[in-house]
Amino acid sequence: MNPVSLDAGASSTELSPDAARALDAKLRSLTNPATAQGQSFQPIVISEWEANSYLKYRGQEFLPKGVNDPEIHIAGPDSVTGEALVDFGVLNQGSGDKNDWSAQMLGLILSGKQRVSATGKLVTGNGQGKVTISSVTIGNTTVPQLLVDFLLQNYLQARYKIDLSKPFELPDHVTHIDLSSGRATFFRSLDKAARTSQLTK
Repeated sequence: MNPVSLDAGASSTELSPDAARALDAKLRSLTNPATAQGQSFQPIVISEWEANSYLKYRGQEFLPKGVNDPEIHIAGPDSVTGEALVDFGVLNQGSGDKNDWSAQMLGLILSGKQRVSATGKLVTGNGQGKVTISSVTIGNTTVPQLLVDFLLQNYLQARYKIDLSKPFELPDHVTHIDLSSGRATFFRSLDKAARTSQLTK
């Protein structure tokens, strides 16, 4: 089965509003019920170019304040990297609760504007996904794994309700995602929708 191509215009490496709109169309295809729309279940490919264009032109709609110039890089099936320029002064605004010791600890450790990079692995199957973070770099410093675990549990999960220790549901009809250099292919099947329907009855 050939992947669906919804790219806007010729392939390019330059970020653009057209590439952001192309990804927006793909996201709608992934989240809308395909049976109701009469769409096919062909795989959908999302490129780094589209993802990073979307982050540049739409990221301000959903990213926390203080997170700027985000990028995603897919090196292959076992390596995905996300990075951004983080203004920790802005990011930690509104965390003045004296009882929020994790936020206070973060404020002591991290300050100013620094480039933050996190590399991990995405494993998917049976309609679910799991992300494992293997390394985090802040500026030129690699963060020790104990501190990484602390930040994930006491900051990311507590503030943004993102628990990377648990699997998450993939978009509607998506059974698994295959990663290769510079792209992610979302494979879909009606079987997943049927199983989900049975479980909710």
